[in-house]
Amino acid sequence: MTDARFHTVWIPLQERFYRVAFYLLEDRADALDAVQDLYVKLWKMRDALDLVRNPGAYGALLMRNLCIDRIRRLTPTEDLTDTIPGDRPPDETLMLRETLGTLLQEMEKLPESQRKLFKMHLLKGMSYDEIAAATGLAPLNIRVQVSLARKKLKRNEEV
Repeated sequence: MTDARFHTVWIPLQERFYRVAFYLLEDRADALDAVQDLYVKLWKMRDALDLVRNPGAYGALLMRNLCIDRIRRLTPTEDLTDTIPGDRPPDETLMLRETLGTLLQEMEKLPESQRKLFKMHLLKGMSYDEIAAATGLAPLNIRVQVSLARKKLKRNEEV
């Protein structure tokens, strides 16, 4: 495959590959890194790419596999219990940790799409516009989904 053909066939698919990566990794920087890794891999195997009939599907499959490999390699680095200030009395700290644990369990009961948007907005601090740019969803739709997630969590808290 020539350099020009690579640029006309594969480079326009970058946004599609990014969406796959973001959907799986749920982090903008990780998704961008994964897309870059994909293009390095594609460039190294460019001589075999002439045989690919559907570049979009083939690239999306490679992207998915790269993301799964990344997820398997990553160790959890984010412990939300570390966000609890250490200057609190021990009994209050324990109660906050239990409440946080309950909240995380309840969040796992949310539909996957709501849970992802809720985490992006409230835990990662992303604005609705940033989430919209990353996911392709409308900001209003994101706002509604986050609001529904909040209501479900509040309802479970009251029980």
